[in-house]
Amino acid sequence: MTERSPWPRLLAVVVLLSAFAFTSRGGWRGAPTGNPFATSCELDPPRDAAGLEGCLAIFPRDIELMLDLGTLYEESGRDDRAEALYRLALSIDARDADVHVRLGRVLLARGDEAGAARSARAALAFQPGSSRALDLLARPERGAAR
Repeated sequence: MTERSPWPRLLAVVVLLSAFAFTSRGGWRGAPTGNPFATSCELDPPRDAAGLEGCLAIFPRDIELMLDLGTLYEESGRDDRAEALYRLALSIDARDADVHVRLGRVLLARGDEAGAARSARAALAFQPGSSRALDLLARPERGAAR
């Protein structure tokens, strides 16, 4: 019996994984090639809302951009926009505990204690013991105790 070299199989796996990584985002980050603004979004993302919105238009499935923009919206009191972005991020990756916590924080700020608790429990389902989710879950109880 002749032993086969493992290299052809290894090469095939690498090619398949690379193809998946490339196509799952429509390119390495999902941007059209040759767009100089897209390159700046990748290398040095803007820190202002307008710049992040522009990057998100180019990379509409980039959860990190959504979180950065959502944070800016929260800081500027635009909770409705932050909530919409966090819900969009969850439609892409419903298992992201951080996004669930962020959504819960916005919901709590808007007075939706039940929604905040649901978000905290969802975060705990994907990241058991998360201190941020546990803290979020305890906040309405602290408010009721006062």
